[in-house]
Amino acid sequence: MNMPLTRGPQEAVSFTDDTSLPRVGCRVSIHAQIIREHQISWYFFLKDHTPHNNGEFKDRVVSTFFAMAEADRERVFKTLRPVRIHIVDPRPYEARLQDILQKHLPKGTAVSEFLGRLDRSTKHLEPVRRAALEYIATSMLRDAPHERLKMEYKAWEYASGLSLIPFDDSVYMGAPFSSTPEPRRFDLTPFEHRRASLLNDVANFISASASVFTPVIDEFRDAQDDYFLTSPMAAAWLINSTLGRSHAFDEGHTHAVEWIEEQRVDVLAQIDRNRHFYPAFLPQPLIELTSTESVPIQAADIAASLARELWHRNNLPHLVRRFEYVTFNGERLSETRAEQYEDIFHTMHLSN
Repeated sequence: MNMPLTRGPQEAVSFTDDTSLPRVGCRVSIHAQIIREHQISWYFFLKDHTPHNNGEFKDRVVSTFFAMAEADRERVFKTLRPVRIHIVDPRPYEARLQDILQKHLPKGTAVSEFLGRLDRSTKHLEPVRRAALEYIATSMLRDAPHERLKMEYKAWEYASGLSLIPFDDSVYMGAPFSSTPEPRRFDLTPFEHRRASLLNDVANFISASASVFTPVIDEFRDAQDDYFLTSPMAAAWLINSTLGRSHAFDEGHTHAVEWIEEQRVDVLAQIDRNRHFYPAFLPQPLIELTSTESVPIQAADIAASLARELWHRNNLPHLVRRFEYVTFNGERLSETRAEQYEDIFHTMHLSN
């Protein structure tokens, strides 16, 4: 059996850190992913131009960035744009339940407030709240990158004649803006440990996992143009070797990293069903690095904060225009799609 490489930053192909969008009524998780081979001169430029005195350094870097002349900010974006931004946002899923829940709530109670916590006037609705939270969490998991990878592989396998079992993608994913999708069940216990917030953890875990699974989805899509991918073992090898790469995360996210490791094992077990490569070839471990000792983790932290502020000060389409690779609830986001989501946010704001 091949043994995984020694833990350490030298084998990690990417470095990821996170933040969240402020003042939106729920946790909107934002992860920034630094690809190892990409240039991060933007980070060193901002660091050199930011005073190192009292206060949170990344907040001062953000202030430095927005205080710059527009021409200087554009120069920063020449190497900042390739940073990958991964977002998981519960609000589009909450919107599906808006009308249903509002009928049960006391007048003046917003759906987001009800989902966030119970109060004296809504205590009797605890079963309704629980069912709503489970629905949203399950819907988010259904759209997660690891589920999309399994879905795309099974659809390709059937279309290529490698599987005789018809593939029904509605079992995995409904229309993103559908009002009555029926998501399949998922194990929610990893997100229900003591002091956990179900939707917060689901959003955080999934957006972190995008750093691991979206590169595999991209390579698999690109490889489908190659006729020889239908050769026995070829696709399993591609996904095993791509998914098996090591990625680094900021220290302190052990629960998320362990969950992502479990999803890697599940994907490999389902795709490499004949055990051609897995478990003989084990994935390289995901690692956690102390941010003060890792330049690319520091850069990911700053990039996540800049992405957050660009979105908060403008809108989601603006963020998509600024970064060349943005995922939102598991899908690669286009500007048109971002505008559709902005319409949902606007409608929810008016309802609340």
